[in-house]
Amino acid sequence: MKKLAVKYLLEFIVIVIGISLSFYVEEIDKQKDKEEFKNQSLNRILQNLESDIRDNKWNLKAVSKSIESGEWIYKNRKKLKKYSRDSIGFHLARANGFITIFVDNQEEYSTLKSSGYLELIENESIVKSLQNKYSNHAWMKEVERFIIKKSDILIDFEFKNSELNSESLNDLGFFVDKKYIGDLNIPKEIIGRIIDKKFWQKYHLNSIKNRLRRDSILIEEITKEINKK
Repeated sequence: MKKLAVKYLLEFIVIVIGISLSFYVEEIDKQKDKEEFKNQSLNRILQNLESDIRDNKWNLKAVSKSIESGEWIYKNRKKLKKYSRDSIGFHLARANGFITIFVDNQEEYSTLKSSGYLELIENESIVKSLQNKYSNHAWMKEVERFIIKKSDILIDFEFKNSELNSESLNDLGFFVDKKYIGDLNIPKEIIGRIIDKKFWQKYHLNSIKNRLRRDSILIEEITKEINKK
């Protein structure tokens, strides 16, 4: 009787262990799948970050040149007769027409966030940085729209008072080979609008530089998170 009881007990233990192991293996597989999905999403976010950096490097160059020409026009506004109309047309085109449009791609981050797999990221700094990054994008886009709106009257003035010398494009893809054909006493309103736009461009330029720095750090952190053992 005792032998039979021991036999059944052992069989029961074997069954319990088997079921437990089955659940354990299944749970490990689920965890591996979640980890794989998380890493796939992070890899796509890495690609987005690299794209953002390329865009912002272009934006940095465009905004910097626009500010530079805006400052040239303001500095020389009372002595434009000393300069060729081609030089004035060149700087007017850069100050007024160099517009940036940042492409904000949040799809992969939104997918990672809604899936709940954001919690699988061990480095809390990555989670916070991603949250701050995409919140910051919304504000940068808003500032961009504000600058574009401020550019409308300036671009209209440029079109009415400039003509193309050629259809050649600069390294950023803008027309700059232009000749100024308007009055050399540029209206105070236009000068004032150029200075006002330049103020907001400098603010935007600092945001771009900060974003480039933070995105570079984020790329390093995400790469470590993906490659951790």
